[in-house]
Amino acid sequence: MNKRFILGLAGGLAGIITAGYVIGNASSSDVTLAGIQTALFSSLALMGAAIANKETRFAGYMLISSAVFITFCIPIAGSLALLTLYTPTVVLLGIAAVVCFMDASAADLKRAENPED
Repeated sequence: MNKRFILGLAGGLAGIITAGYVIGNASSSDVTLAGIQTALFSSLALMGAAIANKETRFAGYMLISSAVFITFCIPIAGSLALLTLYTPTVVLLGIAAVVCFMDASAADLKRAENPED
């Protein structure tokens, strides 16, 4: 297993677990909505982690968009205190996306050096 998959998997699972916790302890419908949205974007991150070995650049776009949209979902709840709960998820997904983009660039350079392979 490579680091792209592990980081994406860890970020996606952390997001789903955190969203479940937020939904379970929700005090208003806005907090519940934010939890459901982050669970959906975390599942997108899990899909990005699953394809990270074959489609590295596309997986990077999926992971970074998940991190960005999870960050955008937090103000919907009207409480920035949720940001502390979702920070590990956003950081892990951002790192996984950067690793995907770096590995995709390295593969492009290697392919350019050896076009007959």
